[in-house]
Amino acid sequence: MSLPFELYKDHKSKTRWQWIKRGLINDNFDELYNRYIYSSQCEKCQTPYKNSYDRCMDHCHITGEFRNILCQKCNCMDKQVNDNNTGYKNISKCKDKYYKLGYGYRIQIKRNNIRILNKRTSTLEKAIEIRDKFILDNPEYFL
Repeated sequence: MSLPFELYKDHKSKTRWQWIKRGLINDNFDELYNRYIYSSQCEKCQTPYKNSYDRCMDHCHITGEFRNILCQKCNCMDKQVNDNNTGYKNISKCKDKYYKLGYGYRIQIKRNNIRILNKRTSTLEKAIEIRDKFILDNPEYFL
């Protein structure tokens, strides 16, 4: 079986490092990696990938559990539907070594694929406060 895209030197080791850095926890990396590189279409919408950067390793950011290999579009839609793994729209929990607990919260609001708010904080309460204040101060983005 041929690969759908050309791989650069050290692709496997760099990919593993990136997945671990982003919080993916998996006992069988080789099997998952082979599934990823031989994937030619999104496992959700069945659309062929446009290029190698269109593939996303979808995983739970809280547990690190692998879910699917998705296209960028489905991966972004999943984030909106799942409220970014915290139960609060536009707020996601993410690993961050600079915070005492080893994770923080990212407040991210986009309009037309442009980030209009991208901040991090150490507590969920502070993240909700920042997000709500931004929404109140910038109603033109939410009409």
